[in-house]
Amino acid sequence: MKKRIFDLTRQDIATMGRKEIVNCIKISEGRTMMVENVVSMEPPLDLVSGAEIAAAFGADMITLNVLDLLDPRAAVNGAEAHGVADHFTVADLKQLSGRILGCNLEPVPQGFTDITPGRALSAETVERAVELGLNYIMLTGNPGMAVSQETILDAIALTRSISKDIVIIAGKMHGGGVGNDYNTDFIPQFAEAGADIMMFPAPFTTPGMNPALATSLMTAVHEAGMLGMLAIGTSQEGASESFIEKVASESKGAGADIVHIGDGGYGGLAVLENIMRMGITIRGRRHQFKRMANRR
Repeated sequence: MKKRIFDLTRQDIATMGRKEIVNCIKISEGRTMMVENVVSMEPPLDLVSGAEIAAAFGADMITLNVLDLLDPRAAVNGAEAHGVADHFTVADLKQLSGRILGCNLEPVPQGFTDITPGRALSAETVERAVELGLNYIMLTGNPGMAVSQETILDAIALTRSISKDIVIIAGKMHGGGVGNDYNTDFIPQFAEAGADIMMFPAPFTTPGMNPALATSLMTAVHEAGMLGMLAIGTSQEGASESFIEKVASESKGAGADIVHIGDGGYGGLAVLENIMRMGITIRGRRHQFKRMANRR
C-alpha cells in the first residue's frame, strides 16, 4: 500500500497487516501522530468515546491505555451515554473511530503484583489482543510499574513468537519506576527480537533528553532497520500549546517517524487543543484538517 497514513480510509485500515502499516508510517515522513487514551476513564465529552475524540482531533494511531484484555468484554468506559451498552468493546471503537488501534501491555518484572493480569504482558494477553483485532501492541510501562529495557526485550520475543503480523512498538517514554535508559546497545537487540518501532522520550520531556540525544537515538533506530517514535508521556501533554509545538517540531527534526502525545489531560486524553497543535505542527493544516475530517 502506497498511501500515507493520514490518507488512509476505514476500508484501507480494515485490510492492512503489519507490513502495510509500517510502510504507511515510513512513507509519511514524520507526519504520523499517535494519541493515547485511558479507556478506564469517563470521556471528557458526552455521547462520544475517547477514541472518537482522538480521531476527530487528528490521531492516526490510537493507543488504548489501561485496557484490561482479560475482561470478557474488554470494557471501555463511556458507552452508556450512547445508549448502546454499559461499555464499548474494541470492535466498537474500531468502527466508531476508523483509526489504527493498539494497546499498552506492560512487561512487569517477575513477582510484580501491582497490576491486573489483563494489563500485563503474557502469552494470554497477546493472544487476546490479536483475537480482538488490534493492529499493534505497545510494550512499555506506566509510572511505577518497574518496567525496564530488559523486561521489554523479553516481551518483544514472546509477542513475536505468538504473532508474526501484529505491529510491535517497544521502549520507554519515561522512567517507569526504574529510571530512564538511553543505552543504544538495546536498539539492535530490539530489532533482532522482532520489534518494528522503538520508542524513546521526546525532547524536553525527561531529564537529559535534548534534541541532540533524540537525534542520535533515532539515527541508531533507523540503522537497526526499525522506525522510531518519540513520546510525550510525562503529563506535559497538559502543558501549553507552545510547548507542544516545540516538542513536536524537535521530534520530527530528530528523525521520529511517529510523534506521540499521552493521556494526561482531561478524561483520559491530552488537552484537545494540544492534540490539534501537534498535528498542525508535524503536517500542516491541509493534512491535519483532512485527517480530522475522518475520510471514509
